Amino acid sequence: MAKVVGIDLGTTFSAVAAIGPDGRPFVIPNDIGELLTPSVVDLGADPPLVGREAKQRQELGDPGVYAFFKRDMGDPNALYLAGQRQYTPVDLSALVLAYLKRCAERYLGEAVRDAVVTVPAYFNNMQRQATIDAGRQAGLNVLRIISEPTAAALAYGIRPTAETSTVLVYDLGGGTFDISLVEIGLEALRVIATAGDHYLGGKDWDDRILRYLSSRFEQQFGVELIGDDFNELLVKAEQVKIALSTRPAVRVTVHGSGRSGTYEITREQFEGLTRDLLARTEQLVEQVLDDAGMTWEAMAGVLLVGGSTRMPMVRDYVTRMAGRPPMAGVDPDQAVALGAAIQAAMDLEERQGAALTLLLAGRKATVDVISNSLGMIAESADRSCYINSIIIHKNQPIPCQQTRPYRLRVGRAGKGRLEVYMTQGEVTDPQGCAYLGKYVFSGFPRLASDHAVIDVTYAYDRNGVVQVSAVERSTGQPLTLVVEPLPSDVPARFLRPPEDVVAPEHLTLYMAFDLSGSMLGRPLREAKKAAHGFLSQIDLASASIGLIEFSEKVRVSVQASQNAAEISKGIEHMSIGRTGWSNFVHPFDTIYSLLAEVDGNRAALVLADGVWMRQGQAIKAAQRCHAAGITIIAVGFGEADREFLRAVSSSDALSFFTDLNTLTHTFSTIAQEITERGGLIDPESMRLRRDRLNLID
Repeated sequence: MAKVVGIDLGTTFSAVAAIGPDGRPFVIPNDIGELLTPSVVDLGADPPLVGREAKQRQELGDPGVYAFFKRDMGDPNALYLAGQRQYTPVDLSALVLAYLKRCAERYLGEAVRDAVVTVPAYFNNMQRQATIDAGRQAGLNVLRIISEPTAAALAYGIRPTAETSTVLVYDLGGGTFDISLVEIGLEALRVIATAGDHYLGGKDWDDRILRYLSSRFEQQFGVELIGDDFNELLVKAEQVKIALSTRPAVRVTVHGSGRSGTYEITREQFEGLTRDLLARTEQLVEQVLDDAGMTWEAMAGVLLVGGSTRMPMVRDYVTRMAGRPPMAGVDPDQAVALGAAIQAAMDLEERQGAALTLLLAGRKATVDVISNSLGMIAESADRSCYINSIIIHKNQPIPCQQTRPYRLRVGRAGKGRLEVYMTQGEVTDPQGCAYLGKYVFSGFPRLASDHAVIDVTYAYDRNGVVQVSAVERSTGQPLTLVVEPLPSDVPARFLRPPEDVVAPEHLTLYMAFDLSGSMLGRPLREAKKAAHGFLSQIDLASASIGLIEFSEKVRVSVQASQNAAEISKGIEHMSIGRTGWSNFVHPFDTIYSLLAEVDGNRAALVLADGVWMRQGQAIKAAQRCHAAGITIIAVGFGEADREFLRAVSSSDALSFFTDLNTLTHTFSTIAQEITERGGLIDPESMRLRRDRLNLID
């Protein structure tokens, strides 16, 4: 057991924990007997100092001391200087991890090789990968990284429980804030939704006190605090914050330029100075609850994690919103490290296939979620601008993956390259995203055609780190991937309109689903699977997809877009009864109104499972769409009228009759045909596809 540990690599303090002989997790003291180690490094010492001694030198104004470097993880431009050498955030984090590793080895009397390391839930791909790199640099085999709120919930959730409960983990540390909604069951701990801000933490509360006191001093003496005087006040600001957690007011003496001033700051003043910071945490809490469709009343309680949650304003906010005090039972400073140790023990047990001495009856498997949507840069439907097209949306369980097809010209000799600019972010604006890199695929096989369809698979592994691969569809040959540095003009180049080059016409297509009462149960489940199958096979770089539901009325549930996340969400939300129960109306008038004035290729894919009441009106409205150049593809199963499907389709070749077992394959095949023809819908080519599916009357 001593060979595996859990490490909370914190912004202000870090800790290492292990499982003891009694099977219970405990935090390992460092070499001076403290359970928490300041995440501070003195590069001026040889070798560099880590922890309490480095922090003391920082308080004395040593210029070679660095802290809060966790906020710079994943930033390639962040550098720290010591003499003639440059250090990165990974280097400094590795020094902290190596120190904790040595402390654990001294205490346990055994070599430590394996570890689970925690990160803020809202860390993006670059930050997560940087944390893994730091662990390896420190000589650790990183079994996995897990989110800090997940680790804290695991530490809380190991206690035996008789029923499933949902807990809100409010994690306010020294430099980051995370919020996660976690379902704790008998056998598993599942994260439902998460959000956060890795530029919000206790340091920001310290800075408000610092600004207040330095401002008072400057007003009184007309002197600005600099150098050692400023560093001294920086240390006092943190002490004042801690004191105000237990006292109503604190008096502080500020020194500078040979002058001294004494000022009082009350808890009420402090809370007024930082009200906007607390409001930022409130907004993220409400966002998570909204994402999960959860209310305060439906939760078992709120678990506070991180030393900054000791501030009375945080506890007052939680008590007011939850209607009851925060949950007790876990030390907010130790919970993350303890949970990481539990996860490390379980991971090692799984890898070695041997039972460990983890005796706690409440041990649970963990299911985490991705905290940032994964997307790519694409052209908008009208080619007027670039957009961030989301591929995998946040709060999906990890690991997870999605495959997307792309059609491009490569020449018969197989020359060419596919460039994909990968993003993380929740907005369509390219300026509001984090760029993971320029992913370049090459090594295309010789082909019979000048064009190739490339199936690109985007995935999040169990660490929340992005993995990408691609194959050429007709041959199944994997392509070579090289991740290149981002050009210096990214994202600026994506704020300009796309260059005026020849591109395939954009396709705008609506999937229209008959959601009358006969679709209840398995038919609806299979229809959703079919819709997801279609979405996975369509090239969203050159197509926009929307959703229509109809029965007694027509509802446009998703406007046509290139946002896979929004489309997928709309598919999952399809339900029976929202538009009525009978086959009373048809969707073709709505399809016409949505597409008649749209440029490019236009189409609708309509699914029916029974006989519609007003077939004559539906056929006439469908023919109006045909005359306007809107292609109608009709798919039916069950009691659907085959002659009616032919009548509403733009061509006999575009009518499909199938069954529930092959519905997903039918939708996927239609999407593949559209993608391979660059958004064009060719009836004869579609007929050949249909014949191969044996879907002819």
